Amino acid sequence: MCLSIDVVFTPDLLPFSNLAGKTVVVTDILRATTTITVAIANGAQHITPVLTPDDAFCLAASQSDTLIGGERHGVKVDGFQLGNSPREYTRDIVSGRQIVLTTTNGTRTLQACGTAKQVLVGSFLNLQAVVNLLAKDTEDVVFACAGREGGFCMEDTVFAGACVDALSTGGMTANLTDAAEAARLLYREHSNNLTGMLQNCYHGRYLASIGLAADVEFCAQLNLVDIVPRQIKGQVKLSN
Repeated sequence: MCLSIDVVFTPDLLPFSNLAGKTVVVTDILRATTTITVAIANGAQHITPVLTPDDAFCLAASQSDTLIGGERHGVKVDGFQLGNSPREYTRDIVSGRQIVLTTTNGTRTLQACGTAKQVLVGSFLNLQAVVNLLAKDTEDVVFACAGREGGFCMEDTVFAGACVDALSTGGMTANLTDAAEAARLLYREHSNNLTGMLQNCYHGRYLASIGLAADVEFCAQLNLVDIVPRQIKGQVKLSN
């Protein structure tokens, strides 16, 4: 069987992609999917992505023992316990807790993938775990990049390209779309300096300008954890 691998560069393009019966890997490297990966690895029960801060407040009010996290323009929303920095989601804070999360790009991308057979969460921190899981799969794969405010971003596409490269050179017979091949080429251009790529991309520079350069470096770490969060009925939790 020859599987198809595609990359969708922004969530605004998802309505033009047929996700039915496919595995979708959502990526928002700076920072939502990195933060989600860290939170789940540190024992959070589950994370519910929502679109707006008002949605987050309302949902949290209906649940006990719930933390609210997220950002707008990179900054923690007033009244939230947590922002969108993966460094905040430590085990002592999130273990055993439910989290409601809203971010500018990542959570809306997760919500836009409801027609997929399964939705996985990917970051550099769990790249190898994602690749290992996909290599065992039998569904076509779509990498859904969160982008930045509806536009293309470098870091999400490079992550997708890293996965495409690993899958297509690891023995899997794959039919790559032009977008997947472009992502792979972009990854190969930056594979020797992922930290530098993140520091120099538009959003990396923006985060540094508001005092979050340490987040950018954190998000560049490769294979820090061996888990793949999965979105099931609107909640992101540990994949079996």
